[in-house]
Order: sequence, then C-alpha cells, then structure tokens
Amino acid sequence: MIKFFRRIRQRLLSENKFSKYLLYAVGEITLVMIGILLALQVNNWNEERKENITEQNLLHALHEDLLINIDRLNASISLEQRSIKQANYIVKHLDERKPYSPSLDIVFAQALYSPDIIISKSSYESIRSIGFDIIHTDALQRGIINLFDMEYAQLIAETVRLENQFWPSSVLPMVHKHFRETEYRKHTPINYEDLMEDTTYKNMLMHRIHFRRLALELKTKALYHTEELVEMIEKSLETI
Repeated sequence: MIKFFRRIRQRLLSENKFSKYLLYAVGEITLVMIGILLALQVNNWNEERKENITEQNLLHALHEDLLINIDRLNASISLEQRSIKQANYIVKHLDERKPYSPSLDIVFAQALYSPDIIISKSSYESIRSIGFDIIHTDALQRGIINLFDMEYAQLIAETVRLENQFWPSSVLPMVHKHFRETEYRKHTPINYEDLMEDTTYKNMLMHRIHFRRLALELKTKALYHTEELVEMIEKSLETI
C-alpha cells in the first residue's frame, strides 16, 4: 500500500501536476488522520470493554461478600435478641425470688453473651486498591464507600468500644464472684441465695441489656443498608 501511494506521488510530480499533487497530499493526510482516529477509537473501545469486565467481576465479588455479611448480621442480630431476652428473664427471675434450677445455668451464660461481627470485605479492598472510579455509577460508588467506610466501621468500632469498656470492669468481676463454669457455656451459681441478693449483679445485667440493644440497633441499621446496596448492585449488573 505504501509503495502504491509512493508511485502515485512520483507520477504526479514527474508530470508537473502540482495542483493535483496537493489535492492528493491532502487526501493522503486525511486518510492517515482517519486511520489514526479509528485506531484510537478501537483502542478506547477495547479499554472501555476491559474496564466494564473488571467492574462486572468486582461487583459480582462484592455482591457475594454482601450476601455473606447479610447472613452474618442476621445471625448476630438473633444472638443479640437472645441475650436481651435471657438477661431480662434472669432479672425477673431473681426479682421474683424464684428458686434455682439447673436449667438456669445455660440462661445465666447466654444472658452475658456478646456476639462478635466479622465483616467480609476482600472485594471492597480490591475495589479500593484499583480505584473507586472503576465503578462508573456515582450513586453505587457512594453507596459502597458509605457502607464500608462509615456504616461497617461505626458498627465494629462501637461494639468493640462497648465490650472493652464494660466486660472487664463490670461483667467479669460478677462472673468470678458468683459462678463457676461446670460445662461449656454454662454458668452455675456458687451460692444462689447470695446471687439473688446482689443488687450490683442485677444492675450489671440491666446495663448489659442496654448495651445489647445499642448493638442490636447498629446491626439492624447495617443490615438494612447492606440489603439496599445488594439491590443497587443487582440493578447495575443488569445494565453493564
């Protein structure tokens, strides 16, 4: 092709057809420019296609992580509700001065249980390492950042703070004073009569209920926003 164009140029010059040569030169330059633009366009299409594939893969991975988080949050919420219920039951049982039963040993332990929450976020870390601009929808990008950097971060920080402040200073002293662990997750009172008279223990349980309700509220809120983000991702994947 290059040789073909060169022969045309040489023939026009040899025939002194300068005006035609200029027109030809302009046409050749135009063809070259069109070729360059087409090549750039094709390259842009290829890059956009690669980015779309990367975005799609990341969103699929994030979708899976969020479904895991939904399961974990639901399980943790159920455990929080159980702890609140059992703590209320123990307080009522002691206030009404009901007799001890070995079946209470499990209830005593469950009343003090605080479920941890582990957030699955490897896909989020991948998105952050690549850059959030890989997510082309602004609303979805904001939703991802808000959920992980704000909602989840607050949930973990606050639940850890509540436990770190309350467990060693208030819960453990009462456990050591009143119970022995005869079996796994069973607290057997050392002296049930002393336990029933200990107002500090009952107050500790009431505070425990309050903190568990705070944790329950945070986890329920995080669950709601996680489910919202799952819906946004599913809609986005339909359009990519």
